[in-house]
Amino acid sequence: MSRIAVFGATGLTGGLVVEQALALGHEVVALVRDPGRMALKHPGLVVMGGSPTSARDVGLCISGTDAVIHCLGIGGKGDGKPTTLISDSVKVVLAAMRQQGVPRILCMSNIGAGGSGTWIANRIFIPLFLRWLLPIIDDKDRMEEALRASAVEWVSVRLPNIVEGPEKPVRVSADGRGIGFTITAASAARFLLEQVKASDHLRSAPSISN
Repeated sequence: MSRIAVFGATGLTGGLVVEQALALGHEVVALVRDPGRMALKHPGLVVMGGSPTSARDVGLCISGTDAVIHCLGIGGKGDGKPTTLISDSVKVVLAAMRQQGVPRILCMSNIGAGGSGTWIANRIFIPLFLRWLLPIIDDKDRMEEALRASAVEWVSVRLPNIVEGPEKPVRVSADGRGIGFTITAASAARFLLEQVKASDHLRSAPSISN
């Protein structure tokens, strides 16, 4: 079993990553801004309060871990303004991983990042009907650029609309074409956890859906 650092553990998908990891026998260290929001109690779970962009807090969180799962989000649809939160956090995490020898990071990204997905979605549907996604995708592009420039093992999982629901079969696409519009958070969490040990998608950005 592994010791896994989780960022974004109070979010829908991040919370399920923590629950599923513990159920599989992994140990989890979760860095959250407000530990009071973590209702889950488990002997294999350590909850730390701190900032995902603080080098000190991040360093303490990932110390002694085997992998990082980065599920941090800006919350809902955000405010439509440019943001660098995710890419800033991942850059801090990558620096700490280099210093401490943590080998692998798995990140949540969005379909649309890196030009993934269909032409009609990227050129028409998102700009016209989902404009709030544009600054988020821009930040995920910066995140993936930082991942590609790093020497660690990484997987950036590009996700469509995340919904509640049980685990379901997952479709995987290298370029975001041929997949569905939604994925359950439970399915996304399971896929992220599988990448802790798997090597099929290392240093790539697969798109997944149900």
